[in-house]
Amino acid sequence: MSATISADVPVFAEFDPLDPEQVADPHRWLKEARRNQPVFFMPKYGWYVVTRLDDITRIANDHETFSNRMFVTVPEVPPRYRDRLPNGFPMKVQLAAADPPAHGRLKRFMQAALSPRTIAAHANRIRQIANTLIDEMLRNPDRQANLVVSYADRIPMMAIAALLDAPVDDHRRYREWVDASLELITTNPSPARLDVLAETLVDFDTFVRTLIQERRERPGEDAISKMFAAASKDDALGEEEVLGLVSSMLLGGTDTTSTAIGNMVWSLLTHRDQWDAVRVDRSLLAKAFEESVRFRDPGRGPIRLATRDTEIRGIPIPKGSLIQLCTMAADHDETVFDRAEQFDIFREDLKIAPAWGRGIHMCVGRVLAHLEGEIALDTLLDRIPDLELVGDGARSYTPQLMMPTLRSLNVRW
Repeated sequence: MSATISADVPVFAEFDPLDPEQVADPHRWLKEARRNQPVFFMPKYGWYVVTRLDDITRIANDHETFSNRMFVTVPEVPPRYRDRLPNGFPMKVQLAAADPPAHGRLKRFMQAALSPRTIAAHANRIRQIANTLIDEMLRNPDRQANLVVSYADRIPMMAIAALLDAPVDDHRRYREWVDASLELITTNPSPARLDVLAETLVDFDTFVRTLIQERRERPGEDAISKMFAAASKDDALGEEEVLGLVSSMLLGGTDTTSTAIGNMVWSLLTHRDQWDAVRVDRSLLAKAFEESVRFRDPGRGPIRLATRDTEIRGIPIPKGSLIQLCTMAADHDETVFDRAEQFDIFREDLKIAPAWGRGIHMCVGRVLAHLEGEIALDTLLDRIPDLELVGDGARSYTPQLMMPTLRSLNVRW
């Protein structure tokens, strides 16, 4: 924070997103915040939190007052790795951390890579991946599995590899890259740990730069080739930018989608009548995924930086302040959604969940995530219609400020 917090700024002392109880189920505290302190300050983490959708939408559409450039902060490369990462860590350029006009330009290249036509052309490949993963699950003689590790986590990782025309079976390697990247930008790693992360990310950097060179020489129908095809002499796309956009695809489109798939299965299995309804009527697949994203947001919401003194709902926000647009709270905003605390795939008041963002930073990968989620559920319903939780499912999430990733969901058949 760059300014002293005045005494009249509300502080919600009970709220701590890293508290294990709140990681598991944050909505009791978020509901209290929406009702009593819809804008509050967290001294422990040094930022403001905004919980209502109307405020979040206004902030998301005012990029001059609320900059996105603090959403992703990347440390310097350790000295011993600077010869191998001379241009910095590979996620240095991030679509989610760009402001206009740079954002619009980068978004255009990402949209070329993730166009609805391109994504639709990969539907059969994603369905093949889902069926292969279920084949592996069904070979387990115990007839049970951690659905996240066996299925939900691997679908988006392998689907993005397919979009890049990279080996899909290297998903464990991709997982290491994503975990290292997220740890790098969401924690404050020690010097020793930073060296470990750098070693992993050298591998990522080398891998993607090799892909980039191959696509320059032999363009195809993959995501990187489509980025280059959208460029021109007057607007060339640099290697560091492509590297950053590929990193954005992995960081923005793997853990979020994996968690959304796992949350969706948990929500449906704990509302068995709705699982059965989708099994009978597959036209409900899209609604089931969208309501699941609303009901349990895979992220907490992005960070904005106040570029000048301002206020939100009458609360003074000094220049230099960090503000979290808590979409996880807005997903249950009672002023927007009827029976907001209930999971209901038949609700009529949901078009696009707040979780996807608002304004120019609405998730560019939403169509891909939807396709992966719908295929994941459709395939489960076909292959294991009698799927059920082991006990309560033993869900566990990583305690992260930005993205509490689902790591376990135990199921049986």
